[in-house]
Amino acid sequence: MAKRLFFISFFIFYLITTCLSQNVGKNIPFRMNFHMSVSVPHGVSNKAFRSSFTGIYDIAMNVNAQVFKGFMAGIQFRTNDWKTADNKIPGINTHAKAHNGGLRISYEFVRSEQSTAFVGIAAERSMIKYSGLSINSGTDLMLLKDKDFYNSVVLDAGMFFYTEGNFAIGFNLSTVLTNYNFDPYALYLNQHHAYIASDLNGIWTHFNLGFNLVYSFLNKIGKT
Repeated sequence: MAKRLFFISFFIFYLITTCLSQNVGKNIPFRMNFHMSVSVPHGVSNKAFRSSFTGIYDIAMNVNAQVFKGFMAGIQFRTNDWKTADNKIPGINTHAKAHNGGLRISYEFVRSEQSTAFVGIAAERSMIKYSGLSINSGTDLMLLKDKDFYNSVVLDAGMFFYTEGNFAIGFNLSTVLTNYNFDPYALYLNQHHAYIASDLNGIWTHFNLGFNLVYSFLNKIGKT
């Protein structure tokens, strides 16, 4: 899994350096845009989390303003949902929902009149909340911790194609790095699934693969 994370991060880094080194000489005709990406998240590191939860969705929304020739700055909100699947921990229906907010910078470059590629990085403050916990009766709940706060960094890249007017649709790939250490014992998941000490090693990371919707607005002066 560490090799997979390295490959994904390297691939996104490669896209970033390639994008910055290729100037097609076309200016972005809009000063602002709104991105919404809908992805399926896949756990990469922290074996305890991967063996307990399956990703349902990751939705990110950001509003960006062009600050200098393709460089964009904006704010981002992102939410995702994970659940215990029957092939991992059968018989329970526990959800892990994370909410994230922060700042994002990106670079967009026009490939043609209809297509634009982008790379970006976001720094977020995050909160994860667990619900639907299944705890045996009579259990001492002193160790229960169903909510936690942590920091995230999101690397993303993709491309979108204008279909009609200012609307566009495309695809995206992102890697989410966090400083969150998942502990199944704080949720009493060990009552339903066996863990070993090495399962808890590593911070939680995941990658997302999905599509995005883009609406661009505020035409530059001289553009229609």
